[in-house]
Amino acid sequence: MNKKITHKKHDGKKSINPLFIVLGIVLIVYSLIMIFMLLWGLNTSLKSDSDYFDLGNRLGFPNLTDEVFGSREEFLHFKNYKLVFENFKYGKNVSYYRGSTYVQRSTKTMFGLMMGVKDAEGLNYEYFPDLLINTLLYVGGCAFVAAFVPALTAYLTAKYDFKLSGIIFVLYTLMMCMPIVGNQPSQLAFFKGTGLYDTIIGMVLQWASGAGMYYFVYYAYFKGVPETYREAASIDGAGETRIMFSIYFPLAIKMVLTVFLIIFVSLWNDYQNPLIFLPTKPTLATAVYYMTSLSADNKELSKAFAEVPGKMAASMVLALPILVLFILAKNKLMGDISLGGIKE
Repeated sequence: MNKKITHKKHDGKKSINPLFIVLGIVLIVYSLIMIFMLLWGLNTSLKSDSDYFDLGNRLGFPNLTDEVFGSREEFLHFKNYKLVFENFKYGKNVSYYRGSTYVQRSTKTMFGLMMGVKDAEGLNYEYFPDLLINTLLYVGGCAFVAAFVPALTAYLTAKYDFKLSGIIFVLYTLMMCMPIVGNQPSQLAFFKGTGLYDTIIGMVLQWASGAGMYYFVYYAYFKGVPETYREAASIDGAGETRIMFSIYFPLAIKMVLTVFLIIFVSLWNDYQNPLIFLPTKPTLATAVYYMTSLSADNKELSKAFAEVPGKMAASMVLALPILVLFILAKNKLMGDISLGGIKE
C-alpha cells in the first residue's frame, strides 16, 4: 500500500508569532510614554511659572507672545537653569556613635571660593562641582566593582572545576532566591561600627559582593567559551593570570562594559542610598531630591523650586548628561555579544 506523501507549499513568507506582535506593541507604547515624559519635562523646564499655571499651558510649547505671563525670559535665557545652578547646594550635619565614640560630621566644600562663597557659613555647603565629584566617585566606583567583581567570580567558578566553585554557585543561587527585607538597619550599624559610614569607599565595598543577577550572566558566558583558548595559550607558556586577563576578559569586555553602563545609569539617578549612607557627601541626585521635594520647607529654595518648571529644570540637569552618555555609547555597548575564534 503506497502512502501518499504530501508537502505543504510555502510562499516564502515567514509566519510571525502573535506573541511577538503583542510584545512589540507593548514595548513601543512603553517607549513612546518614556520619550513623551522626557520631552515634556524638557519643554516644561523652559516655561515660566505664570505660563504654566496662569495661562494653563501644561502641554504646549513655551508661550513667547504674552509679555506678562509668557516664557520669553525663561526660554531665551534659560532662566530656570540659571536658578538651578545658583541654588545647587546642599548642607547637612550628622551625628552618630561609632561604638562608644560620639562622631559629628558636616558637609564641607572644596570649590566654595570658585562658586563665590565669602563667608564661613557658606563653606559648610557643597556646591555643583562638589556634588559632581561625589557623584562620579560614587557612581563610577560602585558601577566598576559591580560590573567587574561578578565577572571575576563567574570566571573562576566557571573555568575551575573544584568543590568551592559548586558551593559558591549554590550560595549565590540561594541569595537570589531568598528575599532580604529590612536589612538597612543592620547595614547602618555595621558601617558605623567599622568607620565605613559616610565614606565613598564604604559604598564601593557594598557593591563588591560578586553576587547578583549579573554573576549568572557572566557564568553562562564563560561556560560557553571553548577550552581550546586555554589549551592553546598554555602550550605557548601563558600562566593562568595572563590567560584570564589577556584572552577571556577581552572576549567579555563588551558584556562587562554593557553591565557597567546599565549600573552607572541606575546609580546616577539613585538618591536614596546616598541620602542614608552618605549624608555629608551628597550626590547630584540627592541635591535634586532636596531642592525639588523639600523646597516648600526651605524659604531659600522655595522661590526657585516650589513650582513645576523649576523642578523640571533641576531634574533635566540630572537627566540630560546620562541621556547624552547613553546615546553616544549605545552602539558600542548595546550590540550583540558574539564570540569568534576557534570552535570546538
